Amino acid sequence: MSSAVIFGGCGFIGLYYAEELINQKSYDKIYLVDIKEPEDDFGQSKYKNILATGKVIFLKKDIRENLNDLDINESVNIILNFAAVHREPGHLDHEYFDTNLKGAENICNFSNHHKCNNIIFLSSIAVYGAGDHEKNEETKKLPNTAYGKSKLSAEKIHMQWQNNDKENRILSICRSGVVFGSGEKGNVTRLVSIIKKKLFFFMGNKNIKKAGIYIKELLNILIWVNQKQLSEKIPNIALYNATLFPCPTLEDYSKSISKNLDYSENFFSIPYFFINSLIILSSFITKNLSSKNNYNYTRLKKLFRSNAIKPSFLLNKKYPFKYDLNTSMKDWKKMNPSDW
Repeated sequence: MSSAVIFGGCGFIGLYYAEELINQKSYDKIYLVDIKEPEDDFGQSKYKNILATGKVIFLKKDIRENLNDLDINESVNIILNFAAVHREPGHLDHEYFDTNLKGAENICNFSNHHKCNNIIFLSSIAVYGAGDHEKNEETKKLPNTAYGKSKLSAEKIHMQWQNNDKENRILSICRSGVVFGSGEKGNVTRLVSIIKKKLFFFMGNKNIKKAGIYIKELLNILIWVNQKQLSEKIPNIALYNATLFPCPTLEDYSKSISKNLDYSENFFSIPYFFINSLIILSSFITKNLSSKNNYNYTRLKKLFRSNAIKPSFLLNKKYPFKYDLNTSMKDWKKMNPSDW
C-alpha cells in the first residue's frame, strides 16, 4: 500500500493538499501529522470531510521531536513539509529557528528511516529579504527577518538531504508568495473584509507590489513540478517561486476584490509621508502592542514593504497557469460566498 505523509497537515495548505490527493486517488493512505487538529470552523469542516473518506489518518506530533516512532505501516511514497512557525510578527525570533530548522532535520531523518526519496518543502519568498527590485530564483538571498532566515536555513538542510543521494532523491522547494483563498484568514481575507465594509483607503502605497498565489494554483504547481520530476522532465532538485505573474500591486488586489463585490474601484488615498510620519511618531506605543494586534509597529511597516517576485522557473518550464488575480477572486467567491 502507498501513502503520503503531510507534516503540517492540519494547516490551511495541508488540508487543501490532502483533499486534492483524495480527489486524484493518488495514494491508499494520507497521514496528517500536526501538533493539533484544526480549531477554526472552516478547517474543522474540511478536516471532517476528508476523514470521512477513510483514507486519512491524523497523527499528533511536534516536528521538533523524533518522528521515526510515528505509527505508519505503509510504504511512504512522498513527504510534504508544510509545517512551520510562520506568522510574522507573531513569535520570538528563536521560535522560528527552533521549529523550522529542527523540523527540517527531523523530517529528513524520517525520510531516511522510511526510505522515501521524494520530498516537497514549502519555503517562502521571505528568503529574498527586503527591496523594491524584482526578484527571481537567481536573486541573491538576503533575508532580513528571523522567519526568512529560518526558511533559508531549512532549504539548505533539505538540499543536503538530496545531495546525499543525487541520483535517487527528488526534492522540490517551493518559495511561495502570500497564499490566499477560502479559509486562509490572512491579509487578503482582511482586505476583502475591509473593502466589503467600505472602510478601505490607500496609505500612499497603492503601487506597492505584493506577490501572492491562489491556493488552488499553488496545489496545481506543487503537483505539476513533482510529477515532472518523477517523469524525469525536470531535474531531481527543483527550486522555484510560486507567485502570480505579473506580480500584482495593492491597487490591483483592491480593484479585483471590488469588481467581485460590484463596488466602485475608486479609493481615497492619504499621502505616504503623512502616514509614515504618524507610524514613526506613534512607534513608542505600537512597538509595545501585541504582535497579533493590527496596529503592531512591525505589521504597520509591512504595509509599505514591496514583494516584487517573478516565477521565472515556472515561466521557463512553461507551466500552464490556470488562475490570474481576477479569476482567483472569482473562483474564491464562487467556492465560499460567505467570505464575500
